[in-house]
Amino acid sequence: MKVLAINGSARKDGNTAILIRSVFGELKTAGIEYEMVQLAGKKIHVCVACRTCFARKDGYCGQKDDEGNALLDMMQAAA
Repeated sequence: MKVLAINGSARKDGNTAILIRSVFGELKTAGIEYEMVQLAGKKIHVCVACRTCFARKDGYCGQKDDEGNALLDMMQAAA
């Protein structure tokens, strides 16, 4: 099992990250793999309803520089 923590706080390494890391301590003790992604500063665009993801049937954003697509890969790997 792998746990993916997504920190949506606007402050990288702020209080939310501190709390996530405290949970990671418990996961480490249990032998569970974990990873944190911090969204602060990442280019994740709003949906522009281009329907590219629907046409391709893969769920990935059609905007080339959208860093959210990498996040989708991480979520699938943690499933």
